Amino acid sequence: MMLWLKIAELLLLITGVLLVLTGTWRYGRRKKDWLALPRIVFNRAKDLTLQEYRWLRYGGMLLFIGVLVRIANLTFYPI
Repeated sequence: MMLWLKIAELLLLITGVLLVLTGTWRYGRRKKDWLALPRIVFNRAKDLTLQEYRWLRYGGMLLFIGVLVRIANLTFYPI
């Protein structure tokens, strides 16, 4: 069971980071603004398209779930 949680955690975190980077890359390419990540993180980007917003939110949700799986893994199977 511990192996499955580690694999799920790793997949969720990597997928979440890739989705966030994809949304940021799409916004940066469209706006020609390559400092998009800090602007998006600090809520200064008000002109996100629906697709960019979806990429970012789904990525954030997967990152959050990955952290919850990590906490569960360390709680139930301490090192």
